[in-house]
Amino acid sequence: MIGPDPKETTITIPLDHLVLLVPHIDDYVGEFARVTGVTPVFGGSHPGMGTKNYLVRLDSEAVSTAGNPSYLELLGLDESQPDVAPEATMFGVGRRGPDPRPALVTWAMHPADIEATAAEAAAGGVAVGTVEAWSRTAPDGSLLRWRVSMNPALPLGGLQPFLIDWGATAHPASNPALDEIRLLGLSFETPDPEALEDALTGLGVTDPPPIRFGLAPTITASLQTPSGPLELR
Repeated sequence: MIGPDPKETTITIPLDHLVLLVPHIDDYVGEFARVTGVTPVFGGSHPGMGTKNYLVRLDSEAVSTAGNPSYLELLGLDESQPDVAPEATMFGVGRRGPDPRPALVTWAMHPADIEATAAEAAAGGVAVGTVEAWSRTAPDGSLLRWRVSMNPALPLGGLQPFLIDWGATAHPASNPALDEIRLLGLSFETPDPEALEDALTGLGVTDPPPIRFGLAPTITASLQTPSGPLELR
């Protein structure tokens, strides 16, 4: 939704990307372009997971991530994979039906050492999952390989991030075809702020974005688009 001019802040977390779940994704990207003035670029399909995505680069000047680029991922159901069970879809998004309300459902961070971060988090009681090797073919035919540590239950309503390491694969945000939106701020609302603070601390995030009490887990990204300020939740 369009909101008032957000106050610009600096994100000081190793943000890799934000995941925006959208309905009927091929149609929604046109609506996103109409509202923001930025056209998302097709990122590819997730074979066996029932989803596909489109990407928009986030302005790295507003994100202190030790040089790591970042992006907004528009994620939706892939109609070419109708046989994937809802519970087997990426993040279980199929359980929300084909026409979910657009929402930021979770986010990924890119630690300096994914193995060490996952191990330290697990030792501290953070259910981050195990590090696994993933791969898929990009639209241009190249093979993308990366490692991820993800808890499919999306702890804390998706506010606890999953971990990702692209290794030798070119980061998706480095695609020169991507248009860019400036990220001005990121914040969280949760019924249990202390639990989220503990989880982020266990993941090595020493200076987290603002965390406020709220009745439902909510991620809010304040953006500056060519069409004006925008808040995504």
